[in-house]
Amino acid sequence: MSSQKAEEIFSLNTTACMGPCPVFELSLYGDKRLVFNGKENTEISGKKEVVLEDEQFEALLGIIDAADWMNLKEEYRSDMLDLPTQNFSYNRNGIRKNVSRYGTGPESISNMSDTILTFVEEQVFGK
Repeated sequence: MSSQKAEEIFSLNTTACMGPCPVFELSLYGDKRLVFNGKENTEISGKKEVVLEDEQFEALLGIIDAADWMNLKEEYRSDMLDLPTQNFSYNRNGIRKNVSRYGTGPESISNMSDTILTFVEEQVFGK
């Protein structure tokens, strides 16, 4: 195995709230590695790393690409209290985009984060 790490394509980390918000970090790399660290309220606890099958990798990229990244703002904020923050980073075709979401934002980004967590828990780690 090469000592050089593959480039990170996508990352998502979430913060806690007073309720049962899932708290986790997820990174997807160009060599099809997926690193997931479930911290609170996730089906997967602790750090797990797996190399995705081609179909899983393409499916996950499809979920991510569906968020229409080039039209997203860098930040979405709500005045409501006790919501989790979601921080996204996407690096594709030489373009990096960072988006922070606190309680609001387009439905596409909300759906993406929920779908990613479900996909990782059920399709990748079989929980």
